Amino acid sequence: MSNDKSTLIIKNENLFRTLVFSPVAILLIIFGGDFLASSGLLLFKVIYVLVGLYSSLCALAYGAYYTNDLYEGGEESFIENDNLFKAIVFTPLAVLFTFFAFDSIAGSSHIVFNVMYILIAMYFILGALAYAAFYSNDYYAEKYHEA
Repeated sequence: MSNDKSTLIIKNENLFRTLVFSPVAILLIIFGGDFLASSGLLLFKVIYVLVGLYSSLCALAYGAYYTNDLYEGGEESFIENDNLFKAIVFTPLAVLFTFFAFDSIAGSSHIVFNVMYILIAMYFILGALAYAAFYSNDYYAEKYHEA
């Protein structure tokens, strides 16, 4: 039997660690609220919160290290076009904050949270649309210049 290797190779260790710690941190944060509201030993709650904070801070730190490598020119980005990259990043954030805004309004939350979630959702929605439009402009400009 031959050893098949994956075609996806992450060469930058900071990017790999960011991709590993990010889902773990998100899951720990999601489950953290339920765990803190449950009746359990205080020691386990403290440990759970510390592990969640550690994972979140690791994901942010390694993401920052990778960003520094990109800006220093030491690494190449997976996505060459910055507008496409920003559209891909903004789209899930737009969906997430739209859900938060809808849930906040439907749950009759305080007006401050309603306004905050709506403004953040609008920012990410408009940003995703704008970067997608910029990318399509870049794509068609390159396509017509080649023809």
